[in-house]
Amino acid sequence: MSVDEGGSGSLWTREQDKAFENALATYPEDTSDRWEKIAADVPGKTLEEIKHHYELLVEDISQIEAGCVPLPCYSSSPEGSTGHAGDEGTGKKGGHLGNHNSESNHGSKASRSDQERRKGIAWTEDEHR
Repeated sequence: MSVDEGGSGSLWTREQDKAFENALATYPEDTSDRWEKIAADVPGKTLEEIKHHYELLVEDISQIEAGCVPLPCYSSSPEGSTGHAGDEGTGKKGGHLGNHNSESNHGSKASRSDQERRKGIAWTEDEHR
């Protein structure tokens, strides 16, 4: 969240966000002086900024759980479930999925049930392109 957090006037770097996430995991809710410890683990942020950032996180989660934020559509291909760390974040499968869907609109009617039926079947050379 390296955007202005509406009112706090403070930008968060990716490193600060990661430190914040790690600190939340390190200090459970029943930890005494939890917020002070979390603030000490996040460089350049005050106790008030930490608490405000957490409130925004809780608000975001509530919006997602209420269905106000659309969830991304992930590929359910067998390769996606094998846990290849090198493939994460490359967008290769997402790009393929988009191309496949646009091609399927030109004559063949590849529906979601068609895709479900193909689970477990390896991609052909043409599908890999």
